[in-house]
Amino acid sequence: MIAAAVTPVVRILAIRIGLVDRPDGHRKLHLQTIALGGGLAVAISSFLGGLLAFWLFPEWHRPFMENARYLTGLSGAAGLICLVGILDDWLELRGRQKLAAQVGTILIVVLGGLVIEQVEVFGLSLDLGLLAVPITVCWLLGTINALNLIDGVDGLAATVGIILSVALAAMAWTMGHQTDALVATALAGGLLGFLIYNAPPAKIYLGDAGSMTIGLVLGALAIRSSLKGPATVTMVAPVLIWAILLFDVGAAILRRKLTGQSVYTTDRGHLHHVLQKRGYSGAKVVLIIGGLCMLCAGCAMISVFQKSELMAVGTGIAVIVALIASGVFGHSEFTLLLRRLKNLSTSMIRIPTRPARRPEPVMSRFGGHRDWELLWDALIDYAEKFDLSLIQLNVNSPSIGEEYHAFWERKEHPPLLRMWRTEIPLFHGKLAVGRLTICGTSNDSSACAWMAELIEGLRPFEIQMRDLLETSSESPASAGSGVPIAG
Repeated sequence: MIAAAVTPVVRILAIRIGLVDRPDGHRKLHLQTIALGGGLAVAISSFLGGLLAFWLFPEWHRPFMENARYLTGLSGAAGLICLVGILDDWLELRGRQKLAAQVGTILIVVLGGLVIEQVEVFGLSLDLGLLAVPITVCWLLGTINALNLIDGVDGLAATVGIILSVALAAMAWTMGHQTDALVATALAGGLLGFLIYNAPPAKIYLGDAGSMTIGLVLGALAIRSSLKGPATVTMVAPVLIWAILLFDVGAAILRRKLTGQSVYTTDRGHLHHVLQKRGYSGAKVVLIIGGLCMLCAGCAMISVFQKSELMAVGTGIAVIVALIASGVFGHSEFTLLLRRLKNLSTSMIRIPTRPARRPEPVMSRFGGHRDWELLWDALIDYAEKFDLSLIQLNVNSPSIGEEYHAFWERKEHPPLLRMWRTEIPLFHGKLAVGRLTICGTSNDSSACAWMAELIEGLRPFEIQMRDLLETSSESPASAGSGVPIAG
């Protein structure tokens, strides 16, 4: 009820101060400007809901006071990361700045006493020792960014947040952690009231302020709800509850690293993007992902009641394998990983009598239908002609529905002192569609001469790329493409 009353007020204030999400025709493809700051409404309403329970029901006083240090640390960290999220929504912080802020807020929670010191799996207890704090930080980083990355469809993050909150509340109550059950229930209520305005078509977005705050709180609650003793955590059931979101994060990291991109790069290869490309509407995407999360959460709760960790592990593996094997999600990333492992194994095992093999490129398509393979073949010929050591093509343009990545490098790297590297942004008119990275070795001749020859060698690629982009009427740009050089 508080969230339903507070959210419209936050929306009006956000619009007045310019805290809005404007479409850019490239990555943000919604049709109109939408208010941000919904996370602030959820945080305020959840905090007030928990506070009212403390005031109105005397039986909650003792559990709250017994966990005062933890609750103070969690509240302070949630408030700080909410503020960081608002700044990011407003100013668009760099990925490294956000990561540093996330680690800082997590350390506040750790100082509040939340540390995974022991993990129990299948009855075996493992003392983490010096790894206790790093593992706790990594877990909370994963949950923060899992919610952040899934927030790409109206109502999706809020719906998933409600499902996870209810599941963790039930688990906490079952394990005898009433305070955590109340916090999870308050968060679920805040999200439910907010969802009235966030359901398709959304009038306000959670923004990073909301997704990161929810991820932090639910990540902390996952640890607390699975405590069997003062410091022993059974993480199997919480991991299953988070399985779909953590799988999406893992696939994103794998996809970006194996295609030579930064892990901070934004793309449209997440589970909700893949389902949208298959033609599902926003509401159906929410139902599908929400249904998968409910399946995992339900099986996690059954495993807790039956005290069967094997069931939880089996369910998680079955769901992920089904997504990969069916080709719905994760198949391209899994194939990329197998190729990279194959290349790594063949590079480590050399037979002297066998002639040297030509380096095999790694290619992957995550969206679109244009014939980038033809363009990539021309680049491979270019790399061989000019004896390059590395060439990488990253096409990522949501506005034209294209995402293609290809990577090639020689097994023998040149001396570092002779190596050069340049990144070339690729444009179609004013629209940025990707980047081309090339790396080679300087020779003993005139640097200007061989560099001019190298640049001239890219001209056929530029012409082919222009022809490729102009063959489809789907492209929003009407001007020719250019390949400006940025060293």
